Amino acid sequence: MTDWKTLMNEAMQLESNDAIAAFAKFKQCIDAATSATQTSLNTNPNVGIAMESVYGALAAYAQQVMMELRAEDPGAGGVDHAFRAGQAYGVSCVLNHIFDELRDPNADSLQALDAFSDQMHDEILQTCEQVDLAMILLDAKGNYYEN
Repeated sequence: MTDWKTLMNEAMQLESNDAIAAFAKFKQCIDAATSATQTSLNTNPNVGIAMESVYGALAAYAQQVMMELRAEDPGAGGVDHAFRAGQAYGVSCVLNHIFDELRDPNADSLQALDAFSDQMHDEILQTCEQVDLAMILLDAKGNYYEN
């Protein structure tokens, strides 16, 4: 498999000329980077500790955005509400569609975080429903979400 950094550079070169090809190349980059990360997890127990910390940081960030949304209390359907809901949704998708694919053979920590991030994603989807976002949403497992 090609190095994810090479694929990233190739995709970035395509961005301005061919969005469809860039999209496909970025998908290849995701797969290559995820594969490289899984290989690192398989060979070095310390990588799992680092991945768990990154996972925690992303989960905390998504929750912080949700608390900001709650504190600001913007009206559902308004621009501020839609922005915060979309911001939290995007981070949650990273957790649920990329990190959830990774397994640490030395510990169950990443797998244990899966249930937490699924619940968090479900709560964010409820917020997205309030906004009535005109986009296709994905559930915690990457399937199309139908409300």
